[in-house]
Amino acid sequence: MLIDLDLAKIRDSGPSGARHQTGTMQFMAVEVLRKTDHTYRHDLESFFYVLLWMCARQAWSNGFAGEQKPPKDSLLRKWEIGSLKYIADAKEGHMTVNSLERIMEEFPEALDVVKPLCFGLRTILFGDTARLVLGTPAGDPDQLYRPIIAAYDEAISKL
Repeated sequence: MLIDLDLAKIRDSGPSGARHQTGTMQFMAVEVLRKTDHTYRHDLESFFYVLLWMCARQAWSNGFAGEQKPPKDSLLRKWEIGSLKYIADAKEGHMTVNSLERIMEEFPEALDVVKPLCFGLRTILFGDTARLVLGTPAGDPDQLYRPIIAAYDEAISKL
């Protein structure tokens, strides 16, 4: 399970009741780290960070490395050390196309197949411009859910 359900709540029922920042910093959305109200979009962004983390960090010890050696240092270290503001700034910077490419250079070669999915998710979540688009779009949540599910479906169909 990827989500801690201790503070789960019914949709549209107001705040969760948490009296402090909750979650694992490495996977928290940029705006949540900046103390913006948590929305479904932030959950989708968090799943994206879990995917990147699993590919760049965890996959090395889970049999995907083959003969390759893991990188000695990881850009993702900046997602776990420092203040919430520092981590938010690091993540925002890492979501540019160039920085995302550098993160994906940390993937074992066996996971090259996941890179197009990562680029697609990045575009869906942050837009296709140099300046990242943050914030939850108004209206139906399916406007984000549908393209994300489609991106995963496309990646799975190519396996």
